[in-house]
Amino acid sequence: MICIVEHFRIQRILLFAIGVWPYNQSKCVQFQYLLLSVVLNSFVIFQLTPFINSELTVDLIIKLLSTIFFSLLCLIHQVSFWINIDVVKGFVERLQDVCNDLKDEKEIAIIKKYANSAEYISILVILLAVCCAFIITLMPIYPRILSTVLLVNISRPLYNMQFVTEYFIDKEKNFYLILLHTYAFLYIAIIVLVGGGLMGCAYLKHVCGLFSIASYRIEQSMIANIHEKTDQWNKMKKKIRLAVDAHRTAIELSEFFMSSFNETYFCLMVVAVLCLCLNLYKVCQTVLRDKVEEFLLHLILAISMLVYSFLANSCGEEITEHYNNMFSSAYSIEWYRAPIRVQKLILFLLQRSCKMHGIKIGGLFTASLEGFASLSTASVSYFTVIYSMQN
Repeated sequence: MICIVEHFRIQRILLFAIGVWPYNQSKCVQFQYLLLSVVLNSFVIFQLTPFINSELTVDLIIKLLSTIFFSLLCLIHQVSFWINIDVVKGFVERLQDVCNDLKDEKEIAIIKKYANSAEYISILVILLAVCCAFIITLMPIYPRILSTVLLVNISRPLYNMQFVTEYFIDKEKNFYLILLHTYAFLYIAIIVLVGGGLMGCAYLKHVCGLFSIASYRIEQSMIANIHEKTDQWNKMKKKIRLAVDAHRTAIELSEFFMSSFNETYFCLMVVAVLCLCLNLYKVCQTVLRDKVEEFLLHLILAISMLVYSFLANSCGEEITEHYNNMFSSAYSIEWYRAPIRVQKLILFLLQRSCKMHGIKIGGLFTASLEGFASLSTASVSYFTVIYSMQN
């Protein structure tokens, strides 16, 4: 028996930490979500206040927007999972029902293989996120460490905040209070972004596993019965029907996922492109001006956008490839040795391959490696335009 919840154990911990795991939604968890939402929203507001009382320049506007778009990306993630909390629960339960019907040990092994693949990706992404969080954590306080602990005179300011905010209070007297708010936002934002992204990745990995099971059933239908007598062809028809059922279920699950998060991912795609564009500009600008801390911050934000976009589009690419693999398997088997009735069944199956399937976002964009290249190219193009105008 496969326990699907165990396949999402890392995602469960991350989503539970921000109060959007669909199970055990107690009053305490709901209060937890509300509290974390206040932290995220308040930090976004305090990033917008410099537009009110600061002397705005193009450079300051770009610096503000480069971090604001990242904050909005995390905020959209959190709100979308809260709105679709019952949908996420439906994902898990539907997958559990499908896996309960699996009896073949090799089919169970296929699902576990894709679950392990999702877990390895989760571990690597979390390690990368922890490293980035550690670097950003040290940025505001390392000048103080050097000046007090190591007794080193440095020319950099002791109050070194890379996120531009305006709290309407004395920044020096309330440095640690502001720092606490910044750290709280940073850790919550990382958990939201990583947890939500990995949840979608793991779910789509399981859908790929169902496509692989469909291909496996097609191959086994001919291998088991190609040398049997005529009265055994009904078994072949049954196995082909089971393969088609698995294929159709995988399509339904992937379409169910995108129909629930379609608007959300379209907004995330737009915000991610803008965030990447502005942070690339700040990376190029700060490296020329020898601003190490600011350079590292915007480099980390740019890398996070690239990794997020790459994982999302690579999952879409896998869905498309696994969808097509079943038709390749049906074409590769010795279908010409089967009875006419079975050949007609396989022919109808091959005709279905004329209709393409993929993860479509906003009805305009299909998630794929080509799509990732297009989004990256768009960000670089916008960055080039901004850089040329400013210089």
